[in-house]
Amino acid sequence: MTAATQYGAFPLTRWSIVVSLRDGGDAVQGRLALEELCRIYWKPLYSYARHQGIAPADAEDLTQSFLSFVLEKDLFSAADAALGRLRNYLLTAYSRHIKHWQRQASALKRGGGREVLSIEASSAEGEITIDPADHRTPEAIYQRLCALRIIETAVEQLAQEQQEAGKGRQFQLLRPRLDPSQTGSGNDAELARHLGMSHDAVRQTVTRLRRRFREIMKEIVASTLAHPTEDSVNEELAALRNALMG
Repeated sequence: MTAATQYGAFPLTRWSIVVSLRDGGDAVQGRLALEELCRIYWKPLYSYARHQGIAPADAEDLTQSFLSFVLEKDLFSAADAALGRLRNYLLTAYSRHIKHWQRQASALKRGGGREVLSIEASSAEGEITIDPADHRTPEAIYQRLCALRIIETAVEQLAQEQQEAGKGRQFQLLRPRLDPSQTGSGNDAELARHLGMSHDAVRQTVTRLRRRFREIMKEIVASTLAHPTEDSVNEELAALRNALMG
């Protein structure tokens, strides 16, 4: 059980730890927290560059150089403690980074001279479809991908928890049922046969997994807010749902 769920509040989050660095917070803890956050947001950042018309190789370099800047150049030293959403703060900073690159052409060092995170741009490129008929702005696409990455991160965490509990195979079979729209009772009977469980046991297990998934989503969203409260977390979840709907 995390501190967030144990105490019914969000006393320390990754984002608040990062912002605390400007006031002499724990540098090691802050670096680890920032690395975790960067791993959530690098795909949306890379996609944002691509949808700005930047070529794949340059988009990869821009993302790496920006992450290097974020992780090593104290981007948050002047961060306003009242900042709310990390995704918006990063997008603003990244937009400036791209404009600087465009002005300076090749003046920026490619990737800051080394790889700061394994961003696997080739796999991200395979997920990107740039359609001239798509009238969504790069900002809207970025926000949608932020929502998707948070969902993916929550699923990955839940999968790890289930694997550690010796229920990895069970979770893989039940994973599609995290989506509440997947309620087919016919599928329940087939799943029950595969898992050696009763129909009711399958439904109860799915209910527990969905509940835990929602808890993890809240924890991750809270970690991207400087001062999370129940209301602000719910507002951010609503904003992410709106971003998914376009």
